[in-house]
Amino acid sequence: MQRALHPFMAPALAFASGSLITFSLSPFDLWPLAILALSILHYLLADSSPRKAAWIGGLFGCGQYLSGAYWVYVSIHEHGGASPFLAGLMTAGFCIGIGLLLAPFTWVYSRRLQQTAAGATFGFAAIWLLNEWLKTWFLTGFPWLFVAYSQLDAPLAAWAPVTGTLGIGFILALTAAAISYSLRQRKPVWSLVLIALFWLAPFYAGTIQWTQPVNDKAYRVAMLQANIPQAQKWQAAYRPGILAFYRDTTQQLQDHDLVIWPETAIPEYLQDAGAFLAPIGRSSSAHGTALIFGIPSYQEQENHVAIYNTLATLGMAQGIYHKQKLVPFGEYVPLQSLLRGLIAFFDLPMSSFSPGPAKQPPLQAQDLTIMPYICYEVVYPDFVTRSAGKADVLLTVSNDTWFGESIGPIQHLQMARMRALETGRYMLRATNNGVTAIIGPDGSVIKRLPQFTRGVLTGEVYARRGLTPVMQYGTLPALILSILIVAGLMFRATQRSPV
Repeated sequence: MQRALHPFMAPALAFASGSLITFSLSPFDLWPLAILALSILHYLLADSSPRKAAWIGGLFGCGQYLSGAYWVYVSIHEHGGASPFLAGLMTAGFCIGIGLLLAPFTWVYSRRLQQTAAGATFGFAAIWLLNEWLKTWFLTGFPWLFVAYSQLDAPLAAWAPVTGTLGIGFILALTAAAISYSLRQRKPVWSLVLIALFWLAPFYAGTIQWTQPVNDKAYRVAMLQANIPQAQKWQAAYRPGILAFYRDTTQQLQDHDLVIWPETAIPEYLQDAGAFLAPIGRSSSAHGTALIFGIPSYQEQENHVAIYNTLATLGMAQGIYHKQKLVPFGEYVPLQSLLRGLIAFFDLPMSSFSPGPAKQPPLQAQDLTIMPYICYEVVYPDFVTRSAGKADVLLTVSNDTWFGESIGPIQHLQMARMRALETGRYMLRATNNGVTAIIGPDGSVIKRLPQFTRGVLTGEVYARRGLTPVMQYGTLPALILSILIVAGLMFRATQRSPV
């Protein structure tokens, strides 16, 4: 059947099916499309030559990222000053580069894995997991648009605390491969029975409480959403109004246990903002309120000044946190000696950040221990699950103004929800223009503010402790399993048909 496709149909179908991944995720949330997309990919790879399989995989990845990460264009064009043509070219280059990372995995799958039923099913799931794992670290990583996020409100969600995001992706790929293989062979395969167990197990796993409340104390929380346009944020003329909003609004919220401002809320350095911050700190202390706020900071070092994207504290809060995982081009410029000055995008304010040190301690607010994550740090599964065990509550702050009215901020919220579900903890999400939200330990959105509005989100959270399996072991078990599957199948293929 696969050979009956028109020569141009397979590439077009690969690209189109890749774009279905985007529609399985927020804000569309058509989760069965993730299985359909992977099933089509598996079908197209059947009996393909390695070279053709690499093309199919690459086109699938390009469809996935061009449809789902197009919002990079907004940052480059609207905020970076690049022309529409140049911004489109840079966005396409970025998305295509990420998408093509799938190509070597489908080449290996075609060359060595798909010759047997086990290879065609478990081998396919393993190479999919390895493909997503690569995106968590290669060139600092871009772990976006992973298929597991489609399951947040779907049957496989209960696997999140057990296997984590990559493990759910493995199950989805295995499901798709078994469906495609059984249809192509026109008979069921033994893997369908195992897959049924994967889909039935959540009915039991969902009843397990991996974490428990520390006590019944409710912490009253308020998060400010200032809705400051990015074009105004760093202009001196708008600074008094920005500072007045945070000062005056916080003054009205000091009957709360915790008040949170978003990422880089204050458009000046921490070391230069003492006159503004000191009275707020004194008032917060007098009222027993903890304040956590985003602000850039700097530290003089031997031969340069390190600038950090920082979360600082006032009042009944203690600690400071410097962002560790920086956004390429947004917060630092690779090859800056060549690129700075080329276009305005490479000279944006706050594009010279340094990464903060590893293993920073959590923040303290009252008697609440809070583990913070700034902006897209929260999209790294292992980065969050490794550190969350020290905390009662998780916090992520962001400024998604960079992505305009695109689907980027909604995708970002979905990934924060997955981190809450994986760790079994409340997640507080404070943003400049949305989506500001309180997320429950089951990944559900308890309360949220509308995007592009100025307001305050208030609610209650509870301290929780305990370790989920994925917090204890990370994605290492699923990664090792996938490597062993691929290695075993490749060894078997070599023994059968040495090259």
